[in-house]
Amino acid sequence: MTDEIEEDKVESIEEPEEEEDMKMGYVCVSCEEEVEINPVEDKIICPSCSHRVLLKQRPEQGKTVKAI
Repeated sequence: MTDEIEEDKVESIEEPEEEEDMKMGYVCVSCEEEVEINPVEDKIICPSCSHRVLLKQRPEQGKTVKAI
């Protein structure tokens, strides 16, 4: 009976997204180069200057929320 429960748990677990979908855009603080990395799998480091501080790219205009 416990085997049936364990099988149900395994089937209900969703597969993680592919690594290509997880890539995000960052900008190096030192050389201002745009870098696209997967923050979970890759090291957080600029490939051109080896600086370790990267800022996440944000859209220029933020979301506008209508007040009620």
